[in-house]
Amino acid sequence: MSKILIALEEKSSFVKDLVTVTNDLLPDVNENLFIAYVVKDMAYTSTISSYVKEASLADQMPLKYELLSEEDRKKTEVISNFERGFREANIRYQIYNDFKLTSFELIKQTTYADLLILSYQIFFNHVTRKPDTSLLYQILKKSRCPVLIVPEGVRKTKNIILTYDGKESSVFAIRAFSNLFATSVKNKIVTNLTVTPSVDEEIKNEKYLMELVKLHFSNVGMQLLTGTNTSQEILNFAESVENPLVIMGAYGRSTISNLIIPSVARRIIENRRIPLFIAHR
Repeated sequence: MSKILIALEEKSSFVKDLVTVTNDLLPDVNENLFIAYVVKDMAYTSTISSYVKEASLADQMPLKYELLSEEDRKKTEVISNFERGFREANIRYQIYNDFKLTSFELIKQTTYADLLILSYQIFFNHVTRKPDTSLLYQILKKSRCPVLIVPEGVRKTKNIILTYDGKESSVFAIRAFSNLFATSVKNKIVTNLTVTPSVDEEIKNEKYLMELVKLHFSNVGMQLLTGTNTSQEILNFAESVENPLVIMGAYGRSTISNLIIPSVARRIIENRRIPLFIAHR
């Protein structure tokens, strides 16, 4: 059994995407506990615990719903939509809303969870009408459990891409993914993907990696790509296969390092189209 946190957002399509992902990666879905948080707007400071004792307040209690502030009304709609979708899919869940809804609180909760699921759309600047990825980057760097980022309209995974750079951090992410999902995705197509500047460059400990991965998955291959733009090579490969899911480690870097060498994960996040699983120590 796993404890899985979900950062909710306003778009109703996200609930459909959540159900797709959970049924795909976690077929024994009711053996897991899903806990949902409303973190769409980091400016929210109030809670609505008194309004979500029952599901779908907007449908069941229209008079009280009309008395809510615009902020609480939006949050109530988000929760109601989530509850309706998960009830219809027969997935058990809890709503956690007893504290001020800040990114700090969400990060703190990741200490006590096995996975955090959120969407690329979740942090949105309502002034500029553009995605605000700064908070997303902070959560990824500070999260104490693996993070799964889901694009809008996600489909059932057919290809799992395990990115490997010869470092322990990438193996850590592969192990974290395997420990969470290997049973349910055992028969999917799995590729160990490495990008090197030269075809002559040796892939460190390739044999040991393959031994590890083959213990968890049945259909495993190795792909070596050459190039200096690692993130673009990974994106190109992911977009060349059907319904990919990319696994990556070591997102966190120092501020100076990120200024000099942009994170490979950052480029993939900015693409916003590829499901991405990130785990780091």
